[in-house]
Amino acid sequence: MRRLAAGICATLLLAACTGEDRPSSDSDGGASPSTGAGPSDEQALEPVGDPDTAAVQGGGFPGEGPPVAHLTDVRVAGHDGFDRVVLEFEGEQVPSYRVSYVQPPLTEDASGRPVDVAGSAFLELRASPASAVDLSGEQPEQTYDGPDRIEPPEGGVVTDLVSTGDVEANLAWTVGLADRVPFGVAALADPSRLVVDLLHAPDAPGGLEPVADGDTAESIAAGDGPPVALTDVRLGAHAGFDRIVFELAGEGEAGWQVGYTDEPQAQGSGAPVEVPGEAVLGITLTNIALPGDAPEGVSTWEGPDRQAIAGATVLDTLVEDTLFEGRHTFFAGLDGRRPFAVGLLTDPQRIVVDVLAEEPAAPEPLSQRCESPEGFSIAYPESWSVNSGETVPECTRFAPEQFTVPPNTDARVGAVTASVEPVPFDRVTAPGPGQELSRTETTVDGRAAVRTERVSAGEGLYPEGVRTTSYAVDLPAGDDGPRTLVVNTIGLPQFDYARNVPVLDRMIGTVTITP
Repeated sequence: MRRLAAGICATLLLAACTGEDRPSSDSDGGASPSTGAGPSDEQALEPVGDPDTAAVQGGGFPGEGPPVAHLTDVRVAGHDGFDRVVLEFEGEQVPSYRVSYVQPPLTEDASGRPVDVAGSAFLELRASPASAVDLSGEQPEQTYDGPDRIEPPEGGVVTDLVSTGDVEANLAWTVGLADRVPFGVAALADPSRLVVDLLHAPDAPGGLEPVADGDTAESIAAGDGPPVALTDVRLGAHAGFDRIVFELAGEGEAGWQVGYTDEPQAQGSGAPVEVPGEAVLGITLTNIALPGDAPEGVSTWEGPDRQAIAGATVLDTLVEDTLFEGRHTFFAGLDGRRPFAVGLLTDPQRIVVDVLAEEPAAPEPLSQRCESPEGFSIAYPESWSVNSGETVPECTRFAPEQFTVPPNTDARVGAVTASVEPVPFDRVTAPGPGQELSRTETTVDGRAAVRTERVSAGEGLYPEGVRTTSYAVDLPAGDDGPRTLVVNTIGLPQFDYARNVPVLDRMIGTVTITP
């Protein structure tokens, strides 16, 4: 039987064929077309082909008839690490085929009527010449009498399997998926079958997992190379997390800035953006090209500007803001502040944001407190250290490790620093060089304060691109004039800026101004 399978593969010139390595007959593990049950045999199966996300075709697609291959069965089954979709045909040959991802809206061949396929990514299986009806006799004969929509087994990535075309010997079925995943294709023999295996996740058997451990701290990564084009935005609802995928094209690499915001605002205008939900996760893609500057042959994403997905656990709505100066911003409305993870996947390039359906870890308590001779007291994390005051006033430098402030140096020491500057509050809070990302007026111990986030332009102490989150607090004037308390954290390489910003935000709430 192996020689027979290999011979058929050679005759058809199917590049993805691996039938000689597969058991024949019902060993593809496919279920009956209506039940979606698991495999019937006990032998563990491995995915066929060379899984990837690029289109796969074989047999000289699009093939021309006669003979026309007649469909007899369609089935889907779940296996360890992948789902399998099978189209079975009469005779000894598998028709030519093309398997590729397609973009919505999905329509029925010939009629153009919309077809509803559940999922956030869609894989189309086309076979030619092929049909579910035999027209060779005096009367048409239905060779496949199963359903046009097949319910998949639970726990996998396949969410739907729908017939989307059978016109002029061109047969099409569309697979709905929870996310865009690699797939492998093979033509198997005895009986003749087109087999498509869809991996649950690259190198991760047993189901999709978040791209990384979740946290609530801001995640930042710089882009590189020429700007890239945004080609798709899609959502996925998975067990334990919801996924947002931004697909990109081009020779460069996109960056990102992802973090929670209390005041979602439009880029450029600063106008408030209405986002449903109890918490808002801001997602900004960087190094993004304008649609007119997209690589040749690349179609850019055109919306919709609001998306939701049925079955989501924590994600309410994803809202698009705008593409402005290479930064494309979105806001995800959530049911609360949840841990999230961000990762970059390749082939094609994708930025993936996974929002976990779990409560965030409790922050470390601010159980230590110190008083500075500068006129304030402040609490800091239990495991952190504070300076003793030999070089700079005590209770002004804080870090998660032991440290020493060297004498006669301007070097930045401490993840969070506090200082009282002999400068008027209005001057400290005035716009300065570099890009201001956000500005929030607030109060600290009853006194006027401003929180700002900035990116350095390289004109001061820090290199270009270094981020700073800073609080300025208006203090009573001293004997020598005006005073302003400045407490900040800096995104220098030696510091964990994403971790330190929420620590700073909590510390500032404990500040007490002393006489």
